[in-house]
Amino acid sequence: MHTDPDGVVNLAHGLRVAPASVEAAGRHGLISSNPFDGIAAAVKANPDRFYFVSRKEAQKVIDTCSDAEWRLIFSLCRFGGLRCPSEVLSLRWNDVDWERNRVHARSPKMEHLEGGASRIIPLFPELLPHLREVFEQAEPGTQHVITRYRDLNANLRTQLERIIRRAGLEVWPKLFQNLRSTRETELAEEFPMHVVCKWIGNSQPVAAQHYLQLTDEHFDRAVSGTPNGGARVAQNPAQKMYETTRRPFLKTQRRALIIQVLATIFQSLREPAKTGKYPLGELNPCFQDENLMS
Repeated sequence: MHTDPDGVVNLAHGLRVAPASVEAAGRHGLISSNPFDGIAAAVKANPDRFYFVSRKEAQKVIDTCSDAEWRLIFSLCRFGGLRCPSEVLSLRWNDVDWERNRVHARSPKMEHLEGGASRIIPLFPELLPHLREVFEQAEPGTQHVITRYRDLNANLRTQLERIIRRAGLEVWPKLFQNLRSTRETELAEEFPMHVVCKWIGNSQPVAAQHYLQLTDEHFDRAVSGTPNGGARVAQNPAQKMYETTRRPFLKTQRRALIIQVLATIFQSLREPAKTGKYPLGELNPCFQDENLMS
């Protein structure tokens, strides 16, 4: 029986794949029945294995990395949301659009799905310095961005665990997935969910069940009375622009209204001189008889 959570996930993944193979064997008459009938193979999220890697922790890890490539590997996972090792090691220099600040992320793991072979992500500001550093160190004609850790014997998971410990941190569960999960949770606070999923490379149901996290910051913002703090900050520039354009408009409207009122009063003062019905200088437009009686 599997007790390791990663082992349970791997077993469940195998149960999802195996029935299709067995079903194909049944269609070809190789077996008489499908032994996987009635077995549920869905992988359920385990909230206890979520871990939000804060920016402070991320910076400690980056500062502890031994070279520029490791700093970039970690940044691509934490701030770019790339899968490691598949998407990180697939990245090539011609995938980086420096002019438009975009990165073409190839996804070998998802290429069997329609539209899953690759995606375009922003060249986030957190990635730029590390990407430039590796670019400046790259030999002319180099194709892949990561070159030092492409060997099959280079176990990136084990190496990252060592780096995390050297940084004085505890190794968190689901080492690389929680980096992607953290980034998707961050992005979901600032951008529409359909956009975030396009960048991260998953679906909204998968994101909701396996990636999006409930963080301490959510509680802090809730008790401070600013649940939409991020959205409020984002709206401030737009509000400022609205107020900037609104004030001159209101000033013009107010001036026109004052002129109109003054013109009406002036006209009402001149009417009695022509008709004789109203006394000059009276602001109350009533007949002379009524004025005498009042």
